[in-house]
Order: sequence, then C-alpha cells, then structure tokens
Amino acid sequence: MTKILEINNIHVSYGNIEALKGVSLSVNEGEIVSLIGANGAGKSTLLKAIVGLEPLKGGSIKYAGEEILSATGSGKASKKNLRPDVIMTKGISMAPEGRGIFAEMTVLENLEMGAFIIRDKNLINRNIEEKYEMFPILRDRRKQLAGSLSGGEQQMLSIARALMSKPKLLLLDEPALGLAPIIIQNIFDIVVKISKEENVTIFLVEQNAKMALSISNKGYVLETGKIILENDSDKLLSDPKVKAAYLGE
Repeated sequence: MTKILEINNIHVSYGNIEALKGVSLSVNEGEIVSLIGANGAGKSTLLKAIVGLEPLKGGSIKYAGEEILSATGSGKASKKNLRPDVIMTKGISMAPEGRGIFAEMTVLENLEMGAFIIRDKNLINRNIEEKYEMFPILRDRRKQLAGSLSGGEQQMLSIARALMSKPKLLLLDEPALGLAPIIIQNIFDIVVKISKEENVTIFLVEQNAKMALSISNKGYVLETGKIILENDSDKLLSDPKVKAAYLGE
C-alpha cells in the first residue's frame, strides 16, 4: 500500500520539556489509523506538528512521498518547512481538539472559512451542499451562530469545515471529547462513512481507545512522547497491556 503520511523520528519541545521523543509512524492511503494514549501523552502535539503548527526539533515528516517538514541537525527548523496554509493546499486538513469553531460566526460562515484556500466560488458552493448532504442538521442550522449549537452539532461542524478543502488526509483530534455515548457512536459512524464514501484517509487521535480501535485498520499507542506499541487494531484490542491501561478491562 502507498504511504500517504510518514513521520520519521520527530522531536518536539516546549521550552525544556520534550513533548515528542523520537516518534515514528506511517499511515497508508485509504486507511483509518488510530493513535491512542492518556492525557498529556503528546497526541495533540503530534497532530499540530504534522500541519506545521509546532516546529520540529528533530526528524522529518513526509506527505505523499514529499518531505514537507524537517529539522536541521542543530535542532532548528529547516528552511524547507512548509507553512500551515501551504500544507493544507497539499491535501491535509485537521479538525482540532475542542472543535475550534468560530463561535460568533454562523454555521455557513464557518464552512466558508474551511474553504479559504479555494478561489472558485462555484466549487465552494458545491462543497457546502455536499456537507449539508452529509450533515443535514447543519443545513437546518446554517444561519445559527456556531457557539449556540450542541456539542455534537459543533463536532459535526468542525469535521465538515475540515472537509471543505477537499483533503486527502484528515486529522481528527479527540472527536468524541465531552459527548454523550449515543452522539459518540454517531460521530464515529460518520468518520467511517467519510473514509469509505469520500475516499479520505483518516488519522484519528482519541482517548476513547475502544471506539477508535474498533473502526480503524491500525493503531499506535503513545505514552509520554514515545510510541510504545503498534499493531493491527484488532490485535491491540486484545492486547493485555492495552486492555489494562486503556480499555478498563
């Protein structure tokens, strides 16, 4: 299978605190890949690094075979690093932790913001209609301020906005966070639908390990900035260490 994302021995630090300590992983085109781990493990930092929001102190990141981010041997960011907006034009988009919606803007305006790299107005309008088909509640709420939506509706908006740029790789950061179980199931059903029907590769960061692994092809476990386990998702679900630490079994 073709690797769409390759992360090679990356290091990210906040001052003297090393958040990622030589992380390496890969995502194949067409897969859903899960990254699980406890709070503070470095999951969100990893996603931010992929889209250029956190500079690398070591290692490199390739997308579709092209190096998009790297660090020099001195630990400083390389001049090769692409800006976040340029990375987005390559085909990577992210729905951030906490949804990251623009609360004082309408649902429609949020969707339009997700298409800021697209100049064709007709294409933007078609994309909006596609998102309304996928998330009918957003059509009903299109003139409503995003901050007034329920938690589940806000998460749908966050994902829909991330899809407005027509990405090939979608990064999802804790989509189940703070949602009721029935809403979580709905969100994960939507994630699977996006993967199958939209032909989008998904890299999913999630604390709800059981749910994440149940819909993914492959999984990684991140602990204090290091990958400690990787395997097919079904094998991780049956791994005693994963059961004890992340599945409550």
